[in-house]
Amino acid sequence: MTLGTAVAGVFNYLYHLFMGRMLGPVDYGILASLISLAYLLGVPTATLNLVIVKFVSALKGKDDFGAIGRLFKVSSKKILPFTLLAFLVFLASSYWVVPFLHLPSFFPFMLVLVVFFISVFLTINRAFLQGLTRFVHFSLSAILEVLLKLLVAIGLVFWGFKVNGALFGFLVGGVIAYFYTLVPLRFVLTGRQEEKIIPFKNKEFFSFALPVFFSTLAFTSLYTTDVVLVRHFLPGHESGFYAALSVLGKIIFFATSPMVAVAFPLISERHAKGVRYRHLLWVSFFIISLISFLAILLYFLFPQFIIKLLYGTPYLEAAPYLGFFAIFLSFYSLCFLLVNFFLSIGKTKVVAFPLIAGLLQIILIWFFHQSLWQIIFISIILLALLLVVLLLYCLQAIKKS
Repeated sequence: MTLGTAVAGVFNYLYHLFMGRMLGPVDYGILASLISLAYLLGVPTATLNLVIVKFVSALKGKDDFGAIGRLFKVSSKKILPFTLLAFLVFLASSYWVVPFLHLPSFFPFMLVLVVFFISVFLTINRAFLQGLTRFVHFSLSAILEVLLKLLVAIGLVFWGFKVNGALFGFLVGGVIAYFYTLVPLRFVLTGRQEEKIIPFKNKEFFSFALPVFFSTLAFTSLYTTDVVLVRHFLPGHESGFYAALSVLGKIIFFATSPMVAVAFPLISERHAKGVRYRHLLWVSFFIISLISFLAILLYFLFPQFIIKLLYGTPYLEAAPYLGFFAIFLSFYSLCFLLVNFFLSIGKTKVVAFPLIAGLLQIILIWFFHQSLWQIIFISIILLALLLVVLLLYCLQAIKKS
């Protein structure tokens, strides 16, 4: 999982680096704001992903593959009408979104919505692969998606399609990856399915889904709404600089996210079986802390070299901010791990903390956005406070149990 995610992450960063150089700061700022918007639109899908992973891993722990097969068929049928409705609602919102982000036309936003529609069903398939601990196929699908995204985007941008070409890469990669994920799930579709077990009608399912939605919304907001608000409030070239900082900072999160992706179903499965699982949290916390520390050190020591190497000379004005952005994403990664640990064992009240932090980030940036420094330090302070609160909450919960 770590190796596959790392390879996919390399292709994903090559995508951003090529697009940053080929489009320039202004158009790249537009692209980054649309990608961030796509993350926000995908919050319900990401919620469904985490819920499915928990239930599938728990059913796998009980060797109940019949119920897993039933869940797969029910999920695809139930989600389709809601996805179509969401597509139409988001389409109607283009009247406000296009001017808010200063987009050159309606078409880039339309492409984002089509990608959103495809990603819903791709996410469902990957959630089943993750819950079944089919990490090889999960990783291969991610590699295939981002590799195609990269190649298609480079070709279309080179031929002059600019932001639209960059976004069309998402569409091609998503469609091909979706059909690939159906292959390793054939045994679920063709096996004996338990008709009487339909987890979507289970009260436990919905009681878990709601807090997961707010958690996903909060964490998605914490690293996307800042990009969107910078695009709205600051000049175009500064939004391009901030987009580059965001991508480089997210290297830390994407380098450490395999720890969370693997730990979540394993902890959930062990918790369902009643065997020890807390050591997985602390091992993951130590590894993420170590990776974050090394990244922060590199970003403070060689900011100009890193930005010039990856994005080129036009982005060098962003160099002074790079180390501080690494601190922000390091705190974010640790908070993400702690909240997902509690969700994996069914303790959902913890989602209130990141939700409050996400709301405060939006409010503070809305009123204090005179410079990139203000925006970055708002995020650092909020995530540092969130990490302290989550650690205290975690230690208190362990002491009680």
